[in-house]
Amino acid sequence: MMGPRVPETSDVVIIGGGVIGCAIAHRLAVRGVRTTVVDAGQRLGLGASDAAMGGILTQTEPACLGPLSVVVKRSRDLYPLWLGEVAEISGIRVPVLNGGDIQVALDEAEMERLETKVLPRWKNSPFAVERLTAADARSLEPLLSERVVGGFLLPEELALDPRVLMAALATAVLSGSTPIRVLSAVRATGLRTGPRGVEVELHDGRRVSAEQAVVAAGHLSGVFLPRHRDHLFPIKGVAFDVRPPGAVTYPLRHHIFAEITEDGREYFPYLVPRHDGRVAVGVTYEENVGDVTVTTAAIEEIRRGVAALMPKAATWPVGRRWAGLRPGSADHMPIIGHVDDHGRVVAATGHSGLGVTLAPVTAELVAALVTRTADARDEELLAVCRPDRLLARRS
Repeated sequence: MMGPRVPETSDVVIIGGGVIGCAIAHRLAVRGVRTTVVDAGQRLGLGASDAAMGGILTQTEPACLGPLSVVVKRSRDLYPLWLGEVAEISGIRVPVLNGGDIQVALDEAEMERLETKVLPRWKNSPFAVERLTAADARSLEPLLSERVVGGFLLPEELALDPRVLMAALATAVLSGSTPIRVLSAVRATGLRTGPRGVEVELHDGRRVSAEQAVVAAGHLSGVFLPRHRDHLFPIKGVAFDVRPPGAVTYPLRHHIFAEITEDGREYFPYLVPRHDGRVAVGVTYEENVGDVTVTTAAIEEIRRGVAALMPKAATWPVGRRWAGLRPGSADHMPIIGHVDDHGRVVAATGHSGLGVTLAPVTAELVAALVTRTADARDEELLAVCRPDRLLARRS
């Protein structure tokens, strides 16, 4: 026998309380839409959002280039206003580092790859790129290795602490000043849709009814999106933070990335400075790995890459270590759009490590779909992220 319904007070139920789910709830609330957020964590944002590095990427991630670049551009343009809105409601200001990303090469072969393979794609994106000599790079970041032979500055990339962002978003969602109800420590187990609405089944036998549902459940979204289950998978990432002795504010002025090959092994060191003096360093990338164990091997892989890129940073005391599961998609682009026959279920998942980057635009697009107010600009961006593109690939 089915359990009782949770009293129906919502127009929309959102499955998932990470950065994407909370961003959507906030945007819908601004539009006056009554929303219920269902999240399995004891508090909001304990999934991939809690483990993110915090880069707001425009070009560093290959998926940002190509068709997704117009979506990334819209999200980057929205970011300052979005953070301001969240701060106004939550009272929490999210510090943002706006120096950009420096991608460097530690040998001539890597510099040639950047110039011939990557630079043309950067130039075709809607963002600036500046060539750096080795002296230029070390002038910007004096602690860079003497092995650096050159690189590029991506000046429009930003960086923030995802935990501070999530605290601000969660506070805004829970503030009581918006029409949002949160069901925490409640696991959604099923989703039914029909011509009149949706019903979300909970692990304790209760049900939540609403007119529409948004699936923003990260790497678990396939549970509720059967047509796309084969195209969604976890991507494990391990990282840790370090703190230079005595540092109390940003110890670096940029976030820094490199691709390094040594002794036949590839390393992808990434350093993201925090406003309180820490530096987040990472990160591993393991597709279809669903556990969050922080392994010694992963930590050593990161440490070796950091030692090559910025030797001094490899000596700084290690603090928190973590692992998270990014919601991957088959083509590493988000899935945003209606996915059921009744137009009642919207997917907002598959961001593949770009959740923090794309949170503002995802919220804007989902809100436009839910309220049926999408304009021509929204439709252009939604076409890039449309769910049926992956179904077409399979067929």
